[in-house]
Amino acid sequence: MFYPVHLNLQNRKCLVVGGGTVAERKVVAMLISGGIVTVISPDSTELLDFLAENGSIRLIRRDYKNGDTEGYFLVCAATDTTSINTDVYQEAHIMNRIALVNVVDVIPQCTFAAASVVTDGQLVLSISTSGKSPATSRRIREYFEERLNVSSLYTLGYDDEHGQRKPVSIENQRLPYPVYLLLQNRNCVVINSENMTEMEQRIHLLQRCGAHVKCLNTNSVNLEELEDAFLVISEDHTAIDNIRKNIGSYIFECLDNPAAGTHVTPKLVIDDNLIISISARTSKGLKKAERLHKSLVNQFEHRGYGKFIEFLGTLRPKVLSSLSTSKERADYFDNLIDYVGNNGTLVNTFSDRAENNKNLTDTCCLRLNHTDCTTECLFNWILQGELTKASELSECLLSK
Repeated sequence: MFYPVHLNLQNRKCLVVGGGTVAERKVVAMLISGGIVTVISPDSTELLDFLAENGSIRLIRRDYKNGDTEGYFLVCAATDTTSINTDVYQEAHIMNRIALVNVVDVIPQCTFAAASVVTDGQLVLSISTSGKSPATSRRIREYFEERLNVSSLYTLGYDDEHGQRKPVSIENQRLPYPVYLLLQNRNCVVINSENMTEMEQRIHLLQRCGAHVKCLNTNSVNLEELEDAFLVISEDHTAIDNIRKNIGSYIFECLDNPAAGTHVTPKLVIDDNLIISISARTSKGLKKAERLHKSLVNQFEHRGYGKFIEFLGTLRPKVLSSLSTSKERADYFDNLIDYVGNNGTLVNTFSDRAENNKNLTDTCCLRLNHTDCTTECLFNWILQGELTKASELSECLLSK
């Protein structure tokens, strides 16, 4: 399980190594959140060129070289070359002790993972399946776009004018930057003086994410106890202020003054590995966030999404070894999730659908729009404990 946080990137230096479409999406999200963005790449997309020309980003047109990551708050490696991405991670996180480093699609070389994000300008929702099912994360994001009339960050940066796709400026919307921290075996420090419910909830979440949690009293914190910390949570921001000038490689949250920290823990909806995070840009949106949170808790928690995602996650190693391209793997999971059977028949029905490409509009709803759906589909089989059927379907599709 990953730990959800919404980062404060306002006026913080961010580096993206790479200039393709994936790098472009990273840049857009950082600009919306107020980051000061530098891109290093010999090649770049039309939008990145446009943003560089109007001064929104700094674009260094060359290959990455040693020393490029020094001084940044957040670093993302998004090139097509594995060795370059690894070098970026090694220098940024291991040598320069930058806490927030992401190598696209390589979880072992990440301290955080990106999220599927939607926003209406006031509220920000992010969805994570802890890396186990990006396809499910996308389905839920698309559902939110339609139900809540919100926009995905994937749609920003271009405008269609007279049938032509043209790049447009990206404004700082002062939105948080949602990410999910990989805390397995990382050292996290909690500083408090009393048993606060809010702090206890964070401690429990840290432990669920596999972190090593050290609890310190507010009145007796010393530098040595924070030297190897990745993340610090304090009930009192002055406890951080007094020591941060001497040691500053960790990221931190202040419960009494959220604006003083590098991030906040948003309102959460959790069903095992499904995590939906909700935060408001301003105090005006807090009541709206509260209402939405209650609604989504009722819809998603203990509704089987965690079991569904866990099953899909168990398939990933075999799918990775059986299918050579990312498109093939994405298509496999899309077809698997879409499957709708007929009176419980499995192989013949599925085979006919795969070969004849029929009834593609008749796809699984994941109980997003139809909460009482009882159709024969992968989601309902897993919900009902019919794992044999689910496994047979997954094997059948993989052999096609």
